[in-house]
Amino acid sequence: MLVPQALIPQAEAQSMPQTVQLRAGMNTGGTSFMDGFGRLGQGWTYIQYARLSHLDAIKDANGDDSPAFRDPKIDSTALITQFAYTSPYRLWGGWLGFNTLVPLVNLHASFADDSPATLRDNGFGLGDITFGPYLQMAPIIRQGRPVFSQRFEFDVIAPVGKFDRDRALNPGDGYWSILPNWAITVLPTPAWEISARFNYLYNFETDRAGAPPAIPGFEFDNGQAGDAAWVNLASSYAVNDKLRLGINGFYLRQLSDNRTNGERVADSRQTLLYLGPGGAYRFDADNLLNVNLYFPLKVENAAAGNSLNLQFVHSF
Repeated sequence: MLVPQALIPQAEAQSMPQTVQLRAGMNTGGTSFMDGFGRLGQGWTYIQYARLSHLDAIKDANGDDSPAFRDPKIDSTALITQFAYTSPYRLWGGWLGFNTLVPLVNLHASFADDSPATLRDNGFGLGDITFGPYLQMAPIIRQGRPVFSQRFEFDVIAPVGKFDRDRALNPGDGYWSILPNWAITVLPTPAWEISARFNYLYNFETDRAGAPPAIPGFEFDNGQAGDAAWVNLASSYAVNDKLRLGINGFYLRQLSDNRTNGERVADSRQTLLYLGPGGAYRFDADNLLNVNLYFPLKVENAAAGNSLNLQFVHSF
């Protein structure tokens, strides 16, 4: 999810301040219906995402509004271009491929004039690029129809995005990550599908931090965001041959605390639970549009608000 989600300096006194946090450019809710299916056989697929988020709350470790911020408004617009190439090479019954995602991100933040703390944005720029191989498996057929399909990916996120050490909100996150994930789709009936993508994110240490706190006696040397796991969920029902309607959501849990100068930052783990309606419209065999809305149900140690995800898929 390309929104600035983990941006909360620790308001309470602690031995080590928070400096590097979970990346903003995570695929939380970016995937949609029929996610386990993909191109079978050699060729290119183009996917264009548009993600619009309006965050109007910043939550602390207990899920309450952080007293450090008053009337926060953080707007994020991300345009993400993905190219996926499916090769003719086969492995374990699937097709090997490679995909690349290039985001352009615009951030705008404002706070009340009397807010105890504020976060400066870094405007418009290139986000961090994601790339890696995937293995698209052939669907399992029962009684003449597909009932299950899956895809395995191993992505790398490269810190090439726009980054300013004096700004808290940046299009890029300033560190390397690896992101293995597994996408599946189950069709209990010909019209009803259930999709999920299981993700694990590991973040590497970095010497870059956006606007580290100015605390007497503290000097930033390095930081590392904790690892995290999450699942994107979607389920839809075919109204007719072109239109599907359903629900979508995601649940993220940070598995380990963030670190600053090699020391653990207490109470720095994120929790995100979002849910909303969605739909898909297939124009023809080669063109598909997914629309997904997300509303926050539970948020801890992150900015919270509504978001809209548009996903256009074209197969060449």
